[in-house]
Amino acid sequence: MSQQLSLFASEGALPVPGWRGKTPPEMADAAPDRYHLNLDGEEPVYEPFDGDRESTDEEADEGLTADQRRYTPREWAPYCADTIALKGTIRKPAARLGALWVCTGSSGRATDRGERNAHVYRVVLLAEYVSPHPDLPLGYREHAALPAEHPFRWGYEGMLVAWQRKPHVLTDEHAVFSHPYIPDPDGHGYLPDPEWHPRDEDAVRTERNAWRNDPTAWQPTRRLIG
Repeated sequence: MSQQLSLFASEGALPVPGWRGKTPPEMADAAPDRYHLNLDGEEPVYEPFDGDRESTDEEADEGLTADQRRYTPREWAPYCADTIALKGTIRKPAARLGALWVCTGSSGRATDRGERNAHVYRVVLLAEYVSPHPDLPLGYREHAALPAEHPFRWGYEGMLVAWQRKPHVLTDEHAVFSHPYIPDPDGHGYLPDPEWHPRDEDAVRTERNAWRNDPTAWQPTRRLIG
């Protein structure tokens, strides 16, 4: 049976059989010789590489010590609330489900039975943003100055940001189970479960999502987010 590749896949890429039921390490271990796993598109694919080196989880945390990495969860999208507030910019968004995403914060308790619940937003070019309210989009300071009763005062829907020196807007809030925590074997509270990896199917729309019930809202091309 032929399999159609994502439009985001490069020439020479191979589909990943049965990827929906596998974690990234499992998919990476099954990569053919001289291929590596690429998770940047709407679907994972195997892409050829020159054999010199493979990318690893540690590369994203290059500046961290081994102990710091131990307490750093694997996030679904990069945290950007600090750069948005201070500079009006975002870090490189994560490419998932055929769109770009950043994280603006998390909630929940890190316990043996809990998970950190990350809030992520889709990133679109300003020219492509369709506003759910005439007051939007707004920069961070103007957005934060909206009256408390404004329907979009809380959250980041419609917030103007810069990326690659171009204006973008945050939209389409989701909640993503960022990481489950387990008791630290050394007895120092809890730490991110090292055996857990982010899965796209963990993503769910929040009740606050402006587009939750809009039939014309963006949806992933392969799967609807619940």
